[in-house]
Order: sequence, then C-alpha cells, then structure tokens
Amino acid sequence: MRLVEIKEGRTLLLVPDFAEYARKGAYDPSRAQVFYNPKMEFSRDLAVLALKSYINEINRDVAVCDPLAGVGVRGIRYAKEVDGVEKSVVGDLNKEAIPIILENVKINDLGGKVEVEHKDANLLLATHSEPGKRFDFIDLDPFGTPVPFIDSAIRAIKNKGIIALTATDTAPLCGVYVKPCLRKYGAFPLRCEFCHEVGLRILIGSAVFASIREDFGVMVLLSYSVDHYFRAYLQLFLGAKKADASASLLGYLLYCQNCSWRDTVPLSGKIIASCPLCQKPLKRAGPLWCGSLVDRRFLQSMMEQDLSSLNTKRRIEKMLRLLIEESGMPPAYYSADLLSSKLKRGPPPVSLIIQRLKERGHVASPTHFNPKAFKTDAPLDIIMEVIKEA
Repeated sequence: MRLVEIKEGRTLLLVPDFAEYARKGAYDPSRAQVFYNPKMEFSRDLAVLALKSYINEINRDVAVCDPLAGVGVRGIRYAKEVDGVEKSVVGDLNKEAIPIILENVKINDLGGKVEVEHKDANLLLATHSEPGKRFDFIDLDPFGTPVPFIDSAIRAIKNKGIIALTATDTAPLCGVYVKPCLRKYGAFPLRCEFCHEVGLRILIGSAVFASIREDFGVMVLLSYSVDHYFRAYLQLFLGAKKADASASLLGYLLYCQNCSWRDTVPLSGKIIASCPLCQKPLKRAGPLWCGSLVDRRFLQSMMEQDLSSLNTKRRIEKMLRLLIEESGMPPAYYSADLLSSKLKRGPPPVSLIIQRLKERGHVASPTHFNPKAFKTDAPLDIIMEVIKEA
C-alpha cells in the first residue's frame, strides 16, 4: 500500500494514496486497506476545538481514547494539538492500520504520549472500565453506526467526561429505511422536511437511554448534521437524579404531513392520533431527545480558541455562529419552500420570515440543518400569515 504525506491542523500524517482507491475519478475511503476520509477534516477540526474548550473548563490534564482509529488521525491530533492531553490511547482491529499509526506517532514525535493498541474497540474500552483507568474524552467515529460501542464507552468514561459520537448511517436515521433504524436505535424515524433533525435527535436519544441505564445524566454540548453524517458531544454526569432529569427530556415528535403541524410529547405524555388543526392522522417519531442540541456557553468557548492552524477555519466560524444563534430554539425546523408551496406562492427570503416573526414578538432563527429553513416558537397559523405577508 502506497502512502502519501498530508497535513491536518499542525499534524503530519501518512495516509493511503488517494489515487490508488479512486472510484469514478474520486477517492473512495471505503476501498482503502486502512481507513482515512479527508472529507471529515471539518469534523476533526471541530473536535480539536471542543477538546480544548473542555480542558479549559475542567482545568487539568486528560486521557483521551480513539478506539476506531484507522490511520490514527483523531487520537494523534488530540495529542499533538491540544495542550493538556496527558495520554491518548489509539486503537484499531485492522492489523494493517497498526504500522501506519505507529509511523504517524513517530513522525509527530509523540512516542511518550500516544499508546497504540491492536484491539477490537469494545475490548479496548472494556480494559479501561475500572476506576483509575477510565478516560476523560472518548471519540467514537465508526463507519456507520456508533451504537455497538456506546455501552462500552459509557463504562470507560469518567464522571463529567465527554463521549463524542459520529453516525454516517443517515438513511435509516432519516426514515429512508425504517426497520434498520428500529433495530439499531430502538426508534421510529420520520421521512419529512426536517428528517435530519429527527435523525440527530434519535442518535442522541439512543445514547441517553444507554447512559441513564448506568445512572448517568447527559448534557449535549454540541451536535450537528452536515454533509453525510451526524455528530454529537455528550457530557456525562453520574447520579440517579441527573439520569432521571435526562430521562424526562426523552419523548416523541408528532407531525402532520397535511398541514405541517408538529409538537413533542414526553415519554409519559399522552400521544394524540389526530392533528389538532386539520384532524388528519399524525406521524410519530421516536423515542428521541427533545432537549437542547447545543450548549451556548460551550460554543462560545470554542469560538474563543485559536483557529489559525485549521484548514476549515472559515467553515467552523460560520457553523459556530449559526449554532449559537439557533440555540434555545424549539425542536423541528420549518421549510420555507414547503410552507410556501402549501400557499401556492413563491418562497420569501428566510431572513424576512425571521424578521417578521420577531416583530410579532416571537423568537426565530435560521438553522444549520437547512439554509432555506428556520426555527421559531410561533404557532403554525402565525407562521403561515407571515409567509403570506412576506
């Protein structure tokens, strides 16, 4: 296997030669003998910033783990670029990955900081489940769903530690394939205009269910949907009362395909079958996370970090500003195009809809999920009036 040298952030990396694993003229990471996806650099840059902010908050050195490492890019970047990482444990089951990881550790002069393990991810995490061996930060970045590794990660995380999750199986989570979503995540998805938010909330909800079984409460520090994947950063707090508080934020999302009404209901709440506006049958998604998708304070801390070495700096700044603006908004965004089509009119600018909603005394914001969508606490009849006026 031929390797080429690249640079992410301040880290040099040997990765498979993109030209050797091309399909229809483009690099296909799934074909490479050792996994590396250059399109995930944005995700990795954000992860570096998130870990920096977390260390600043707890004010001590940390141990991190990247148990699905591929070429080792995440765990090595944490050790190289984040002050306060005392130890980074990097592992992969693929025996061909280990020499590449070791070489990447060597060229970055991290021999005393990065430990390399040739182990199954669950086994690696299980060997760190005892007190004194656990991690402060675990990054689960699989090809597909992270669900098979969540339980092991929870047992290997310290109190107040962070588990970062990536899910690339967006088709089941977005309702294209219902049965796989039910099998993997224990939830019904919803095929609708805001399916990406539903998918992200199902992913988080699945991790929260696993956490509360171990008496951990969960705070969502950062989560988002971009490109071909979902990503979430969950901070876990030990305690039955904290777990109960997180459980209270799990529920279902009800949706009317006819008029676009939607609402959430707690797990213990009454689930209505008909739309309160048009009396048509309702669709139901969940169980899923009904709480906040980000923590504004944590995002502001990330904005204050030094982004100068990151190749995706501009995209990160734009994303963080949008997520800060979106924070605190109710679940389930509205598509300006879809609502306008119901009125048989062309869609007005989203910025104008938001402005008019605010003038009426409601909160409203754009959303990172869709540039042609918005979030608001306004009832549907007010939203439709505003779109008519705009």
